Amino acid sequence: MAINGYNLSTKPYLRISGSNVETVVEIQLSEGNRYSTNSRSFPGDRTNESEDVLIQAVLDVLKAELDPGSAIVKTQAQLEQANQKIAQNESEQNRLSALANKIDKVVRVMAQDSIMGEKIAYGTTYKELVELFPLAEVGKVYEPGAIFAIEDPNHTEINGEGKRILIQTNQSFTYQGETLAQLEGTPSQNGLLAIWKWEGTKNDKQTQTSNELETKPVQ
Repeated sequence: MAINGYNLSTKPYLRISGSNVETVVEIQLSEGNRYSTNSRSFPGDRTNESEDVLIQAVLDVLKAELDPGSAIVKTQAQLEQANQKIAQNESEQNRLSALANKIDKVVRVMAQDSIMGEKIAYGTTYKELVELFPLAEVGKVYEPGAIFAIEDPNHTEINGEGKRILIQTNQSFTYQGETLAQLEGTPSQNGLLAIWKWEGTKNDKQTQTSNELETKPVQ
């Protein structure tokens, strides 16, 4: 494809010197029986780029050499556009980060009100909520108030609640790969953390307790 009467006079080729690779592009302008050529080299391998892109690249270099002021203005404009894109990306990242923080807070409030308040009637609901929290990472230090989950392969499901158990730290705690049984020992007993299993709602427990009392024989 010709641009302003220019065509490629030869197929672009590579010039390699050690680890340095350049693509040499030569263009030609024909005027009747007369023609002129210009060649310039570009960093990297550009031999697979289209003819019009390579011709324009050479013309841009020639224009910059003949009119450096224009080239500076163009470069500044491109730099400004790039900076604007970076600023837009940073703004979008900040917006997404703020949104993620809000979602985390909503999930924490839901967990504290529902799970810790023993208001979840179904084990499947507990499972879906617990899966919103990350699994514990070995070696990670959890600050007070942090919430995470661990897998308890020995847990027998009774209502589809899954095998993940929710843990909340009361003090700074470094997880070293402890099992649930180990966490229920010293860490839980010393108030280092709290373990929140699904055991039905408070009403369920109260009903169960009442039933047990009703069925006890009179002494």
